[in-house]
Amino acid sequence: MKITKSLLAVTMAGMTLMATSVSAKVSEQEAARLGKDLTPFGAEMAGNADGTIPAWNPNFKPPASYKPGDHYPDPYADEKPLFVITADNMDQHKDKLTPGMQALFKTYPKTFKMPVYPTHRDAMYSDFSIQQVRANATRAELTSDGNGVLNAFGSVPFPIPQGPLEVIWNMAFNNWPYYSDYRITDAVVYRNGTRLEGVSDFTRIAPYFNPELDFETFQKEELPRSASIIKALAPTREKGKTVLVHEFVNQSAEPRAAWSYTPGIRRVRRAPTVKYDSPAGLGNWRTTDESYGFNGATDKYNWTLIGKQEMYIPYNAYRFESPDVSLDELLTKGHPNPEFMRYELHRVWVVKAELKEGERNVYKTRVLFIDEDQWNPIAIDQYDNRDELWRTTMVNSLNLFDMPGMDRRSTIHHDLISREYFANELRNPHPPMVVNREQKELSYFTSSTLKKLGVR
Repeated sequence: MKITKSLLAVTMAGMTLMATSVSAKVSEQEAARLGKDLTPFGAEMAGNADGTIPAWNPNFKPPASYKPGDHYPDPYADEKPLFVITADNMDQHKDKLTPGMQALFKTYPKTFKMPVYPTHRDAMYSDFSIQQVRANATRAELTSDGNGVLNAFGSVPFPIPQGPLEVIWNMAFNNWPYYSDYRITDAVVYRNGTRLEGVSDFTRIAPYFNPELDFETFQKEELPRSASIIKALAPTREKGKTVLVHEFVNQSAEPRAAWSYTPGIRRVRRAPTVKYDSPAGLGNWRTTDESYGFNGATDKYNWTLIGKQEMYIPYNAYRFESPDVSLDELLTKGHPNPEFMRYELHRVWVVKAELKEGERNVYKTRVLFIDEDQWNPIAIDQYDNRDELWRTTMVNSLNLFDMPGMDRRSTIHHDLISREYFANELRNPHPPMVVNREQKELSYFTSSTLKKLGVR
């Protein structure tokens, strides 16, 4: 599918803005819209005109059966699909499908389906997060080159974005646990249905989101946005490999810093190539900068904010993440089993990235579809240097009752050429994630810890 034939050729509601302005904070009068006609995170408070998208619900309560530390129960378990989109009826819904979704129907016409459920806008936000978003609205700014953020803390820096880079940086600062510890399975599912699996332990602290800090302390102590340690447990050839990554708010001044430990070498090394399109993930299947849809520096691309669009996107993926669903059931040939997917109609921001002249990246063009309520990229289309749609990604998300808030979960990267897919961060076989409790200190996230973990 050529990019000129894609959604980008369609006139969409909203405006097209180039990434030219470096200031991003809004006036006090504009910021006062938060909590009124805009939600505390900057989404439209109201539903759409025909009632298929409801107003934001600030009164959502987790199921009574839920206890912190449990797997997240599905609050919508009794719902049935409103309808199912198939290759046969796709054209009736084309205006609400990304080019990548349309390509999946054409690639797998007999098996790819999209069950569409009632839309729920039940995103939860902590009081701390709401307060920091409100403060960020009038204090946060882009760096002069647009490749970082200044004067932000605690949550989304730009709830009322004026341009594309503000939307992109909102993705990086949307709503995380300030501490999390969990085990994941990654899987590459090959064209014939066989798969390669990897298992990793993931530990992360995020001082940027720590409610026990304040903006002034975070700034004064020059703390990282986050620090993560990822240790590989499988496959055998990867066992013991451990990576430490520090991320900062202002990537212009402090780019991502990474260290790696390899058991065969038994040394910790700086890892300067953990960026851009350097290979990453299980079997080096994806690039570093396509992690979670897009991750890292923005400087190789020209960015355009296309506007807003109503789209069917993955949402409330409780069934997909259920511990009662085995990976054999979930990871079917060609694409995940549609029986466990859930799609809803939501408003998304649409941002286009085009590779700058003279720069190199395996993806010439990227188009990101970012949910207005959570600022996560939920669908991403990636085009090669011939302007052909090469890979399309979908990101599942959940309302984390103990954070609280919507957070991205498993990511499914589809290669439309090889007909493989990479399922990243599957939680089904593993214990529930530890969220904001039993936390390690920031001093744990050092290169010396990396070596200790590697030799165990």
